[in-house]
Amino acid sequence: MNNAIGRVTSILSIPYGYTVSLWAAGALTVRRLGPPSVFDVLLFVIGAVAAFVALACMGRDHLDAEVPMRVPSLVVMNVFPIMVALLVVVFPAQMAGKPLGYFVNSFLATAAYILSLAGLVRVTRGVRDGGQVRQAGSER
Repeated sequence: MNNAIGRVTSILSIPYGYTVSLWAAGALTVRRLGPPSVFDVLLFVIGAVAAFVALACMGRDHLDAEVPMRVPSLVVMNVFPIMVALLVVVFPAQMAGKPLGYFVNSFLATAAYILSLAGLVRVTRGVRDGGQVRQAGSER
């Protein structure tokens, strides 16, 4: 059973964290700005998609032909939704107004989640690769 739990949490770690991040952003936005209109909901979706597509375009030269799940196991300890929720709380959505606040909060949540997780993957791989380089160098 432990093996199965480990496998499932490994598979779900990234989409789970993003789901929690986006849900928190939506709930906090509704709490601060009031119930959304249909237009506000569309702007929330457009904001999240815009951030995702913009960051995917930034990394397009490094996209794999198939969607991989080769990420460090540390990603399972994904606590970034907490940071994303705090970031959305700190952002003054009321100043942006209701429609723009819905757009900005979803954009902010998506971008913050992707960038924080990408940073974790980058640092983890850098540490791992640096350790391999040192080991290879010390063997000479």
